[in-house]
Amino acid sequence: MRTIEVQYGYENRVKGGRNMPVTLTIDNRDGAAMEGSVEFLFRQADGERYAYAYPLQLTAGENKQSSYIVPLSAGADAFWVRLKNEAGEITEVQQLDLTQNSGDSELFVGLLSDTPELLSYLNGVSVNYGQMKTRTFTLSASNFPEDRRQLDSFDLIVISNYQVSKLSVRQVRALMQWMRNGGVLLFGTGERVNDTLGMFAPEFLDDMYDQPEKRDLPLAATDGLTVQTPGTENEAEAPASLPYVHINLHGGSVIFSAGDNPLITAANKGSGTLAVASIDLTALRDYASAHTLYTDQLLTRVLGSARLERLASESYVTRYGDDWSAETLVDNGSAHLLPNLLGYGAVLFLYLLLMGPALYYALRHRKAERLYRRAAVSVSLTFAALLWLMTGRTRFRTSFYSYASIQEVGSDMLSETVYLNLRNPRHKSYHLALEPGSEIVPLASTRKAVGKTALTGREEAELTITERGDAREVSVKNPPAFSEKLFRLEKSIPNEEALGFQGELSLFGDKVSGTVTNRYPYAVSDAFLLFYGKVVALGHMDANETVDVSERTVYNIPINNKQTVAAFLTGVYDGGKTEAERLRAMERAGFLSFYLSETAGNYTPDARVVAFSAEENAGKAVETKGLRHFGMNLLTTVLTVEAREGNLISRSALMRSPEVLSGDYIASTNSFYRGDPVVLSYKLGKNFRTEELLLEVPDAMFESNDQGVGAAEFRGVISFYNYRTGNFDDIASGKTHFTAEELAPYFALDHTLTVRYAEEKSENSERLDIALPWLTVIGEDT
Repeated sequence: MRTIEVQYGYENRVKGGRNMPVTLTIDNRDGAAMEGSVEFLFRQADGERYAYAYPLQLTAGENKQSSYIVPLSAGADAFWVRLKNEAGEITEVQQLDLTQNSGDSELFVGLLSDTPELLSYLNGVSVNYGQMKTRTFTLSASNFPEDRRQLDSFDLIVISNYQVSKLSVRQVRALMQWMRNGGVLLFGTGERVNDTLGMFAPEFLDDMYDQPEKRDLPLAATDGLTVQTPGTENEAEAPASLPYVHINLHGGSVIFSAGDNPLITAANKGSGTLAVASIDLTALRDYASAHTLYTDQLLTRVLGSARLERLASESYVTRYGDDWSAETLVDNGSAHLLPNLLGYGAVLFLYLLLMGPALYYALRHRKAERLYRRAAVSVSLTFAALLWLMTGRTRFRTSFYSYASIQEVGSDMLSETVYLNLRNPRHKSYHLALEPGSEIVPLASTRKAVGKTALTGREEAELTITERGDAREVSVKNPPAFSEKLFRLEKSIPNEEALGFQGELSLFGDKVSGTVTNRYPYAVSDAFLLFYGKVVALGHMDANETVDVSERTVYNIPINNKQTVAAFLTGVYDGGKTEAERLRAMERAGFLSFYLSETAGNYTPDARVVAFSAEENAGKAVETKGLRHFGMNLLTTVLTVEAREGNLISRSALMRSPEVLSGDYIASTNSFYRGDPVVLSYKLGKNFRTEELLLEVPDAMFESNDQGVGAAEFRGVISFYNYRTGNFDDIASGKTHFTAEELAPYFALDHTLTVRYAEEKSENSERLDIALPWLTVIGEDT
């Protein structure tokens, strides 16, 4: 009799919809040798049973421990571990009920510190108006993962008072990949800034930091927050004297401060966020423990309200939002497989003509009317054979698949995400080999009725993913004909061939310059250069071709209408296309809209080159040969952007999310819901002297009916708050450039600019939200 001991997640706690680390200990001391497999059985959000299978060898008397990483479906409350012998028979089953949090959604926070007890104030904190509560887990060099997937459970990782060089190269790489894939990484500095941040300084900082200096920090004087020790409401809080480091994070904005001193600076990195504190976060233990509101606000600002809302929703939704988007993305065919309606119409017309008057009068002319029945049968058989031949091109005989591939290339790594839809034209089981070494996550289908019957763990899985070393196989058990099986495949490999796009770019004010070079060994099409709020169409680029960006038109785009932007960039509205070309452009537009929704959200100072490739680099996602497939390949590379001219710096006022004083503002798309005016307070930096301000709006071309009704432009009155008179002053319609002298009455002492946007009444209300202008400031640090 074998016994199974299972440890999963962190301290046996997990989050649905994430990768789950599992450690399995099998006691075979009383059992015979066995060769077979171990399976982890789950139930998908759509009710389908799926399993992950791994080879297993047990010797007689062995006590074996193994580690695995398996994706956990959103909404799962249990999983089953089962052992199978060589014949595929289940020999042991154990059910694991997942630990559920009591009521509140939880934020998982990993702590990497030599003194984690000094970060205990981060545990059990209610954040974002009590929607979520934090739970901390202590990490160390000995247990820190080398695989990014093992960090997937964490929403935030805090590193403070720790020597990061203790981590191996693979551990650091896993940490960086986790951050860029959507994690939030917060560094503490202070006296140990060299230990925590030093090794990352060349990559993440604009300028090297100075040595720490003691500074009196009024912790109670945080923007938008008033905290007092109970019983001392009428007294001033004494400042805390702490070692302080001035941080100049590339593309960073101050999100938390102590009086005039920036305390935490953050910047978007990929899909995640990098935040750096100017002090050692362990030094806040006493103050933060006494002021839970302070810790709440610190975490809320580091994580961001939009991210917290999304994380909170994970506890009560049964599927990720990108499942249905991915389903739409790969629920397509290929334009060249569409039947020729004119051809079929012509054949049908000819058939009716022959079967009707033509055949009858021809036989009557020959006085052979008695042969009509035989002739009609012969004509019918002939046309049936003709139609069978005509449909050969569009007929499916074996399994087939459609895919959408996103390949992101960095200087040293190449990461690829493939959304895959497997289908079979018959009601029969099939299995396929997928790309070796890839991470495979099944996605729920929206078209299946969800039924939750009780499981014993001995049921046969409808979908089994088998891993043998790097080999990957998918087995599907008796699916309905043409039913879809959706997957997301991810893989990262070294960029040994230096693929991607290279370039040197500058964005100063509204002027873009520089070059972009295609370093792929093949041509790309529909290429473009994406900045925040701007796009430069590059079009077709041959292998190793260099494009001078300054010679191309720069378009201001609406951040809140990615469908319109995608349609414009893929040429959906261009004339002169055949039907097949138009359908292909629409498929690309849908794919690009999905990608922009994933990446083009909050402000980033970098630029991104995006292009489509006709090369089927993702065709290898399925290793099984000879299968019909069709799909799209998107290539992308992030490039740094120079924003300086001499001593002057150009940067967006949206580097830091504006404070909403009134109205319904949407920070992720810089837009607002129709209705009441919105008033925003832009923090431009107390140590920044503004010389010029640009008010930039989406181009009018995105407003035309051809590009999408009501897509972008704000129409109404823009007013600046005058701190001298205490009133809002309307700015002249069409005015977009402002000098320092013109702006002087509108700056508060802390260099805050307050702007009111009042939309004019419009008969067109097809869109619920309207894109706002974005502010670009030019000046210098003081």
